[in-house]
Order: sequence, then structure tokens, then C-alpha cells
Amino acid sequence: MLRSKFLWQLYTTLGAVVLVSIVVFGTLTLAQLQVDTRANIEHSLISQATILRHHLRPYLEAGRQLSQSELGSLIEGGSARVTVIDTAGVVMADNRQEPGIMDNHKARPEVLQAMSSGAGVSERFSRTIGENMLYVALRVPKEGRLVGFIRVAIPLADLEAQHAAIRNRLVFSAAIILAVFLGIGFLAARRISRPLAQITEGASFIAAGHYDHRLPKRSDDEIGRLSSTLNELARQTEERIEDLMDSRNQLAAILSGLTEGVIAVDMDQKILHINESAGRMLQLQKNVAIRSPLGDVVRVDEIRQAVDTCLSELISVNATVKVRDSTLDVLVAVLRNDDWQSAAGAIVVLEDVTEMLRLEQVRSDFVANASHELKTPISAIRGFVETILDDDQMPEDIRKRFVGRIRSQSMRLDNIVKDLIHLSRFDAYAVRMELSTLDLGVLLRQIQQSKAEDAADTELSFHSEICDKAVEVNGEVKALDQMVVNLIDNAFKYTPVGGTVTLRLSTVGQMAVIEVEDNGIGIPEDERQRIFERFYRVDRGRSREQGGTGLGLSIVKHIAQSHNGSVDLIGEVDKGSTFRVSIPLATKALLTATEPSSGS
Repeated sequence: MLRSKFLWQLYTTLGAVVLVSIVVFGTLTLAQLQVDTRANIEHSLISQATILRHHLRPYLEAGRQLSQSELGSLIEGGSARVTVIDTAGVVMADNRQEPGIMDNHKARPEVLQAMSSGAGVSERFSRTIGENMLYVALRVPKEGRLVGFIRVAIPLADLEAQHAAIRNRLVFSAAIILAVFLGIGFLAARRISRPLAQITEGASFIAAGHYDHRLPKRSDDEIGRLSSTLNELARQTEERIEDLMDSRNQLAAILSGLTEGVIAVDMDQKILHINESAGRMLQLQKNVAIRSPLGDVVRVDEIRQAVDTCLSELISVNATVKVRDSTLDVLVAVLRNDDWQSAAGAIVVLEDVTEMLRLEQVRSDFVANASHELKTPISAIRGFVETILDDDQMPEDIRKRFVGRIRSQSMRLDNIVKDLIHLSRFDAYAVRMELSTLDLGVLLRQIQQSKAEDAADTELSFHSEICDKAVEVNGEVKALDQMVVNLIDNAFKYTPVGGTVTLRLSTVGQMAVIEVEDNGIGIPEDERQRIFERFYRVDRGRSREQGGTGLGLSIVKHIAQSHNGSVDLIGEVDKGSTFRVSIPLATKALLTATEPSSGS
């Protein structure tokens, strides 16, 4: 770092600037200080002369001449020379010489100035003292008339001594400041030159092909922006090279992540790429060799024929094929060269539409079942109405019976429509649950009380086993009420006279468990997977006799799932069924159910 030419060039420049600045500033400062010092001394001499003229005015008025010792005792010593001069220029007293041997001072410059302006200042050589002196003279007036002059002087050597002291202090201060600034300048120069040296070294690395090398950025100034620019240049160069080297691998990674199956072949129908989804859909062995003939790998004739047609006629081909239990939509498109003028092969895209077709079938079955379920009560209502209208002589008891049948069929139709509306809302996610924390025990006890009369009407025994402690969940009261009522109504319908239906509530881990158990006809095992489908009935004839819509258990399943729960079915034919709904508790704390209490 210390060998850096730029460092020393920058440091020398900074040092020269600092040195010149200090010399210029010091010279100007010294000159001003000398002027200020002289002005202060002159002001001090004038102040002394002003004080002395009050003390010495009586001697001038009396015309009395004082000896050197007498004047010295009057002014009580001091370093300044004091001279008393009358209006004729005769020296009346002097503390440095006997006045009798001194020349007339009327022509002295300072006296002449004082005579004309009241005060005079001069700098000259004193023949009396034998050295250069600074003189200050003041007039001594008395009632409007001049009685003499007071002159105070000091040797210029004293003034020069003060100037020398100031100059020495200034030079010493300048030397310290210069040393400090040179030190700071060196640190600043090194701080500026270090990033440039690092940039130079880093640029050499990048030029040598190390495109992953990055320069540190320590600031947002021009040097920092230069580092950022070089880093960006290196990054872009690295990215371009990586793009050229890894384009095939990137394409393979993209195709591997697709849910659709993709097979790329050349004009000779040799495989260029095949992703995992295509291998899974076609049930191929893993690690299919690239450049393998398509016909040796894919055994589906429809796909091979579609590829043949695409490559021979240069058109896109669509097909639907069956591969064991799956149905695949196949699209074969022409793979163009970069110039888009000639074909380079073909792309085969496979989409598994098995689930979509199943859902379409479910929708179709639902429409057919819904139409059939709606048609039955409508036809019955129409038949009864037409019979009543055509027979004016119909007995009143028969008419009432027909009207009652019309009422029951219209109620059944109303129930079907309501259940369909509920399910359509669940399917469209249009139902926004108004969730709140509620106690399932309270809700189930209310339901048990409300359904007790229905159980008595059907000659069934209805019990409840609900834990005493609160079982709190986050749910919607209306939805949970409908779910439990649907399960109880279903149990009532398929339990013979004299049977028993039991409503239970307990906790298992962090789940609240609701069970509705009956000892009715039960459900065959092969029917249990479909029991929650819409309009599905194990015994269609009996269900219609009981006024069922075939949608109750579907609604139960939707409500349980909307509460992040599940519903299960346990039971045997002719021994009864148990529907179990599990819903997460509102708290993470484990709740332990107490001994159940029974009611009827």
C-alpha cells in the first residue's frame, strides 16, 4: 500500500496545499497581530500620558523645573520614559535625563502633532537615550490655554520583543497544525487510494476471467459507484456465460417442475428430453436414455401416431388416450429452429384429465339426481292438483287427503331446495362462517331437548352422554346445530320402532368428538364411501317415504370440513351405525372429559 504512486502523489498534493495555506494564513495573521499590538501599546501610552498630565499640570503652570529624581518619585517608577515640556519647548522634567542639559523639544515631531491636533505619535531615534523610541505626546490645557506637553515613550526594542514572542508562538502553532494536517492528510490519502488500489486489483482479477470476484463497496461516492459498476459488469458477464453454459440444464429443471408431462423429440423421433411427470403418466422406467427412439420407450400407439402426423405434416395434433386407469390429453406441437423457418422436432405435452373427467361425471350425476329428486314431488303435486280440478264432485275427505299430500310434497320440495342452496354456497365458498367460541355441551343439550319430542313421536329412545366440563370450539352456532340435527334426523329415519339413538360429546387429545349412534338397519361396508355423496341413498324407497332429500349427510360433511374437522362412519348391517365428527378445540390445552351423564 505504501508503494502506491497514487498515494504519494495525492499526499504530496495535499501537503503542498496545507503548507501554502498555513504560510499565507500565518503571514496575514502575524501582520495583523503586529498592527494590533502596536495600536494597543500606543493606546496604553496615551492612557499613561492622560493620567500624568493631571498630576504634572501644577508644575507647568508654576514654571517649575523638576530634577530627574524628583520626577521619578512623582510618577513612582515605571518602564516608560516621561518628559514634561512647556509651551516654549523647554524640557521641565525627564525621568531618564536631567532637564537642564536637554535640547529644546519644540520641534520634535510628536510635539508638533500634539500642538496641532492635541496628540502626537512618532517613531524615531533618541539622541538622549541612544536608541529607537516610540513617542506619544499630549497637550496640557488649563482653562482653554496651553500650558505645556506631556510625552511618554518606550524603546522600540520592547515592541519588537512582543512581536518576536507573537511570531514565535505563531510559528510553533503553525508547525503543530502542519504536522496534524499532514498526518490527517496521509490518512485521508490512504483512505482514498486504498479503494482505488483494490479496484485496480479486482479489475485485474475480473479481466483474468474470475467473474465471480466482487469488489467491496464502502461508500456511495464516485469510488463506490465505480466499484458497483465494475461489480455489475462482472455480474452481467458471469450471467451471460452461465446462461450460455447452463441453458440446457435450466430448461430441464423447468420442465421437471411442470405437472404436465413433456417429451421433446427431434425429427428422427429420438428423445431429447422427458420430464418426471411424463414418465409417471406413461408409467415408464426411470432414467430413460436420451436419444432413445420414441417408439422403443412409449408403447401408446395413439401418441406415436400423433407424433408421426405432427412431423410429417408440420401441424399440431390433439388426442385423448387411455393409459391403464388414467385418461390423458395429448398435444403434439412442432418444435421450430431459432429462425422459425424450419422444424427441429416435436414437443409432446401430456395432461392427466382423469380427475377432471371424474368431476364432470359427478356434476352430470348431480344434475340428473337433482332433476329426478325435484321432478318426483313436482309430478306428485301436479297429479293431485289436476285430480282435484278435474273432479268437482270429489268427496271432502278425499280432497283433504289430497291437499295434505300436496302439502307434504311441497314441504319435501322446499327441503330439497334449501339443502341445494346450502350445498351450492359451500361449493362456491360463499358462506362466510361467523365464528365464535362456543360450548358444544350447551349446544348439544339444547338440541337433545328439542329433539326429544320427535323421538317420542317415532317411539324411539333418545339418550345423551355429554361431558360435564366445557368443550369449547371456534365455530358457527347455526352450522353446527344443523350438522348435529341432520345426524340425529338421519338416525331417527333408519332406526326401527323401539330402537335407541344416543348423542355423545367427548374430547380426544385436542379434538372435540361428537357421536350420534343408533341401533338401526346399519350401512353395508361397500356403501360407506358413497354415503356422503349428494342424493345417494342406501335404501331409496324408504328414504323417500321418510321425506329425506338425500343431501343431509353431504351437508354434514361440508360443515365438518369448514370447521377444520372430519366425519367418519362406523357400524355393521342390522346392528346400527355411529357417525363421528371431530372438530379442533378452541384451546391448545388438553381437556379431559369427565364421567358422562345420561338423559332421555
